[in-house]
Amino acid sequence: MSTIEIQFDKRIDNSRIRRDLESLWSVEYVLLTLLGGLFVVSALFYGWQQYQWIQYGYRIEEAQRTVEDLTEAGRRLRLERQTMASPERIDRVARSMGMVAPSTEQVLIWDAGAEGEPAYAESGEIQLARRATR
Repeated sequence: MSTIEIQFDKRIDNSRIRRDLESLWSVEYVLLTLLGGLFVVSALFYGWQQYQWIQYGYRIEEAQRTVEDLTEAGRRLRLERQTMASPERIDRVARSMGMVAPSTEQVLIWDAGAEGEPAYAESGEIQLARRATR
């Protein structure tokens, strides 16, 4: 004997059913999500701040190194300027270029005489030309 199976197709329409949401659960979910987001933003801000501190440290070290280099270069330039302005060096370079001391006829003394004309040097010494201060 065979059994007869009968199936009834019953359509259930749940569109009219309204479920009560647990309002406490949804509030907790929103608060937990906001708190988690705040934690993530705070962690990112802290990481960015630490990164900036490290970058500023590198910049300060580089600036200090630059200051030390420039100070050393300034010291070398001052020493070179003093060496170049040395009268002995200037005389040595001038003589190597074929320059000679001026003769007494070539030296003018700028102390004006009675007529206002410059007087020529008469002594054997060579003097530097200078302007009379009156």
